[in-house]
Amino acid sequence: MNLRGLTHVLCGNLTLRHVLQSKTYSPCYLHAFASSILRTYDMPCEVKARFLLLYGSQRGQAQAIAEELAEQAAEHGLVADVFCLSKKEKYNLEKETAPVVFVVSTTGDGDPPDTATAFVRKIKKRTLPRDYFSHLHYAVLALGDTNYANFCNCGKTIDNRLQELGATHFYSTGYADDGVGLELVVEPWIEGVWGAIKKAIAEMATPGQQDSVSTSTLYNTDHNTASKENTEASGLDLSLGSLALKDQAPAPTLELPVSTSEVETRAPELEAEPAILEASLARSLPPLSESALNVPALPPPFLNVSLEDASAQELIGPVLQGHHQEVSISRAVQLTRDDAVKTAIMIELDISGKDIPYQPGDSFDILCPNNSAEVQELLQRLNLEMQSHHCVQLELRKDTTKKAAQLPPYVPVGCTLLYLLTWCLEIRSVPKKAFLRALVDSTEASLDKRRLQELCSKQGSADYNRFIRDANVCLLDLLRAFPSCNPPLSLLVEHLPRLQPRPYSAASSNQRHPGKVHFVFNIVEFPACPGRLVARRGVCTGWLAQLVSPILQAYGSTQGPVAMLGTGPLPKIHMGLRPGNSFRLPSDSSLPVVMVGPGTGVAPFIGFLQQREKERETNPDGCFGETWLFFGCRHKDRDFLFREELERFAGSGTLTHLRVCFSRDAAEGTEAPSSPRYVQHGLLLHAKEVTSALLKDGGCLYVCGDAKNMAKDVNDTLIDMITEETRVDKLQAMKTLASLREEKRYLQDIWG
Repeated sequence: MNLRGLTHVLCGNLTLRHVLQSKTYSPCYLHAFASSILRTYDMPCEVKARFLLLYGSQRGQAQAIAEELAEQAAEHGLVADVFCLSKKEKYNLEKETAPVVFVVSTTGDGDPPDTATAFVRKIKKRTLPRDYFSHLHYAVLALGDTNYANFCNCGKTIDNRLQELGATHFYSTGYADDGVGLELVVEPWIEGVWGAIKKAIAEMATPGQQDSVSTSTLYNTDHNTASKENTEASGLDLSLGSLALKDQAPAPTLELPVSTSEVETRAPELEAEPAILEASLARSLPPLSESALNVPALPPPFLNVSLEDASAQELIGPVLQGHHQEVSISRAVQLTRDDAVKTAIMIELDISGKDIPYQPGDSFDILCPNNSAEVQELLQRLNLEMQSHHCVQLELRKDTTKKAAQLPPYVPVGCTLLYLLTWCLEIRSVPKKAFLRALVDSTEASLDKRRLQELCSKQGSADYNRFIRDANVCLLDLLRAFPSCNPPLSLLVEHLPRLQPRPYSAASSNQRHPGKVHFVFNIVEFPACPGRLVARRGVCTGWLAQLVSPILQAYGSTQGPVAMLGTGPLPKIHMGLRPGNSFRLPSDSSLPVVMVGPGTGVAPFIGFLQQREKERETNPDGCFGETWLFFGCRHKDRDFLFREELERFAGSGTLTHLRVCFSRDAAEGTEAPSSPRYVQHGLLLHAKEVTSALLKDGGCLYVCGDAKNMAKDVNDTLIDMITEETRVDKLQAMKTLASLREEKRYLQDIWG
């Protein structure tokens, strides 16, 4: 019975009427009061304790985790009010008296996701009193990637600021690392949070209310929960390598014993299969194959998907948002020799007449489709090839138990199945464990079922990382490996994330190339491996390479724009400028600039130098600071990108210092023994000059390229340089580098 029904039943109870009509009582009090009234009248108590669950998500991971928490809450006798941080009209932290859980990701160079930007800006206001959130009890699950310097920065920002405003932890902060697998921290954090929430609710009830709250319902005293102290400040953070959660209450799971009586194989012809000598995506070895499994609960289905054979206008291209526009490709040039390890292509877009006011250093999104051959294979595998042009009809299931279920807003009403799989769903995404769990119930053969259960279980985490996450396996790879798995279309729409645009850095200046914008990319290659039997290219880079192949100019070509060659209609793409970028040249041109960009990471610096060159031409008497570029590639004669232009910049003085490293030439001994192999080695050779430019002359440092290796190595090298040149310890050097970040004088444009 809900509170409204209770009002009608007990309409003569003036105390209850007063409570229900009052706006001053907290949700915790109302729950406790209702429980007391229900017991007084010998009614079954169905009131569940409430907590607030807020998320900030950029690509959907934080949202998915928050929704999973909301689903699990009912199993623990709780109810979660779950909202996106951007929906400020849905919640009010100033008056919130229930525990609050934040699940937030980090994007860009440590920035909050778009959905959390306004919230972070609000709580960072220095006019807020120090006790503004003194009533608030909260916990934070921060998502990040240690391949990026500002790991979990949004979560840390929210956490620290709430502490400054008087809020109190009721559970330790979790720092989940996408670089090694979010689930390594997320799963144990979720296991332990339930007992902490129940304890917080019991402790937050004011004197006189605690007797009304069923302690056996809210908190099991046998379960240890985290301290309400600031665990990060005390050195106890919940991150990889610090998972002291063995005493926490485990989440409900399905215990699956091993069947020793069944010897069912995937197909009759496999009965004589020889003994398995090593594990694979489809097969496991002892002890995992003989273990009882803790399998997560089945995610509640929430969509009905039907296909109607009705006439529909076939959509062409993506559904555009406000800042996306269709533009023509006016030129495409291969920048590397055919025998280079990677193929780099420069594309020129014609943006004349478009409202795209980009500046050097800006990035923009390219909207790309899924690979057409993979879409066709998926249609065939799902036995839906004959229905590819049928209209997709989506509706919410009336019986769903999913919290805050909604139709995916990125699926256009009345689109065809072919369009859905081509432009809406990320069919290349690595399946999460919840998706694997859902696939179990769509699988017939016992061995297939068992292996999928292992891969989504706690015991199978190592196999999940090895054969799915690290191998970059996608849905098609799973369907190839498990032939008896036949998921319904609804399962794909529920679990596959939205097809995301791909970001690229501008490699030009609008002042040097009016009405044009250039960008550069390597064609990403994924070779076949045991878990992925088919080689493939990156979704966007493979599509772009195929799109421009008819107009692609060979390495070393001096041809002009294709439009001038009369080759026919130009290929078109959809793109949009990414907002909120700070990767820009300093407004004061007299400051020195240090740029580090190996490979295609040199792209934004081409734009910087084109801009600086134009400024020097228009203001010959101006004061311009030194410019350093540390560029790296494998071979001088195969993949030295923009070689002629960079050498021209160096010759004219626009680029004061050009330092190039050739890693393979150095390794093979074709370079001088003293030649640096990587960009960080080049930095070390000029440690005194670079350190002076940054710390004495107020210069700016820019790093662009690979996050997993290069950016980390450069960061470590900078710490060593500052330590050596300024005669301070490593900790002080790290603080110095952090201050450069805060002052926006150490900026990164990096990717994983």
